[in-house]
Amino acid sequence: MSPDVRIKSPNLDDIFEKWKQSAVRKDKKKMEKQFGTKGAVFTLDAISAAEHVVPPALKGAAIYFSIKKSVAPVKYKEQELLMAPRVSRETFYSFKKGDIIKDNWKGAEVVPMFDTITPVPCKTCGGKGYIEDKCRSCKGSGKVEDTVIVLEGEEQDKQKNSFSYPCAECYGTGKVSNPCKECGGHKNLYKYDVLPVPFKTVVTGVPVLHSSLQTKYENEMGKDLQELIEKVEGIKFNNFDELEDKAEGSLGYWDKNVKKTINSAGKDHKDYEKDKDTQIASQIYLFPMIQLNCKTKKGKKFEIFSIGSETNFMIYSNF
Repeated sequence: MSPDVRIKSPNLDDIFEKWKQSAVRKDKKKMEKQFGTKGAVFTLDAISAAEHVVPPALKGAAIYFSIKKSVAPVKYKEQELLMAPRVSRETFYSFKKGDIIKDNWKGAEVVPMFDTITPVPCKTCGGKGYIEDKCRSCKGSGKVEDTVIVLEGEEQDKQKNSFSYPCAECYGTGKVSNPCKECGGHKNLYKYDVLPVPFKTVVTGVPVLHSSLQTKYENEMGKDLQELIEKVEGIKFNNFDELEDKAEGSLGYWDKNVKKTINSAGKDHKDYEKDKDTQIASQIYLFPMIQLNCKTKKGKKFEIFSIGSETNFMIYSNF
């Protein structure tokens, strides 16, 4: 419908009649219990809006548009650093054949990737695999100092002479090489990335609905409109500037809640336009809404909501 044309809301009797027909199909026994007369044949003709709708009816508006959102793999990256023997204890993954269909995947969504395994020279030993320490046996001298008993001359005077020889522990160098405790003597540690499974990007359609009437049915209404948008009459707009300018004339009524709803929907629309993963998938729709507060013959209170014009509208109720 052109935004220059006023859209007419359904009248209360039509809304109530449509609700009656729907309610009796869903639960006839409940309808009989709440509206029937003992001893009389139950008939829908005896249930009227005039008798069961509590004035006043509340008027409001709903703003609807749909978006397409790209659902990409989770952005996540973590690195692990291990000694060489521990790498083989891990289970690694590779995805050279391409992205994965998420519904077909069984297992964790974040996994170690085989192609990311990279050697990292050990900082503790400088990539040598060993640490040079002073030889404990010779205290770093490279020599073993011993005392030899020498008997001198005819008198065989006992003397102690020094005797030194290369240390067998360090081969006379004064230093020994011990395996590095950090890398276990393997010179390197090994790092690898833990990354999300590369699922194929999925584009999903998401309905966005804002209502000026306080109702818990917004999500349900949005999903229904996404499927039945051409069967519910509303007014199409190309942008929110046009909507704000013509909403009051199109609806034939206006209040602060309608204005607040348009502003809120407009902010969401702008945010989605800026989001690189989101695409606006439809025009903006303005729908009249009506809320009827009702009471059954037994005194049970309930509400009926309508969305759409007198020509085509949908109903929701907490009966």
